[in-house]
Amino acid sequence: MQREICYDRLEHFLEDIKRLGITKLAFAETREKRPTQVGPGLLQVVDISRLEILAYSRPTIYKFKIADADFDHIHDRLIADGFEITRRSRNIT
Repeated sequence: MQREICYDRLEHFLEDIKRLGITKLAFAETREKRPTQVGPGLLQVVDISRLEILAYSRPTIYKFKIADADFDHIHDRLIADGFEITRRSRNIT
């Protein structure tokens, strides 16, 4: 059975994956405009800026999510920490 562990702080995420010996991360970026429901019957186009960092160790997925982050700074920090990063776009368009 697969499970997912989500983190709200990058430091806690990194502590756990380092302890587990995980060295490969998926860096999933969303940067686009999307329609979002802001009220009953009301849609508004909003800027979406979201980052998910994913790690996998059988059978668990470790996930860190953050909105409105400096993607390049976090990417460079992870590279400097010795992680192998696969960058992916999660844009719909």
